[in-house]
Amino acid sequence: MNNITCKNIFKSFQHDNEDMPVLDNINLSIAKADRLAITGASGAGKSTLLQLLAGLDKPSKGNIFIDEIDLQSINPIEQSKIRLNSFGFVYQFHHLLEDLNVYENILIPQQLKYGSNSNKSARKVAKLLDQLGLSSRAKHLPWKLSGGEKQRVAIARAIVNKPSFLFLDEPTGNLDDENSNLVQDLILQIANEHDIALILSTHDINFANKMNKVYKIDNRNIKEV
Repeated sequence: MNNITCKNIFKSFQHDNEDMPVLDNINLSIAKADRLAITGASGAGKSTLLQLLAGLDKPSKGNIFIDEIDLQSINPIEQSKIRLNSFGFVYQFHHLLEDLNVYENILIPQQLKYGSNSNKSARKVAKLLDQLGLSSRAKHLPWKLSGGEKQRVAIARAIVNKPSFLFLDEPTGNLDDENSNLVQDLILQIANEHDIALILSTHDINFANKMNKVYKIDNRNIKEV
């Protein structure tokens, strides 16, 4: 997968029988090498746009294409396959499974993709653990980790299947300044090493400015800044 394109996207939600528009006439193209930040006030629609681009939600109007594939034209199973093979996700909260240790959490996408544990999958996870400085934590449950360590595990889990696109929804929002900077640098390093496009939603202007494109959602529209 090399491109994500959205054309004339409109998104609204229903609340008390009232139509509430969030995004209007959004046109955006993201190539595999892009480092893209989406900024805007709370409630502006940043997370909604990420959900739409990843096929986790449907636009009220308009189309989203992955290469030449119209996401709205394929069934949920095919959409899930695209997400499993081509997309990675990191959120503000780590969403680690508390009953699984670090190694097992990172292994999940490989198990979903291949259906079993393999030596190749084990080597991939071990390599990521080493790269992210987590080898000594491999057998630890999430409650034993610091906030920064949990987010590093979430990043490892997001990239273990070698996605083309990594969606980041406020990934450092719960971290202190020191850990935030460490995680930001790690994300950029991994993206460069693995040729992964970054689609970042953030309030952190310093983080946004580390991307090569910065967009702002304002009054339901998006523009490059």
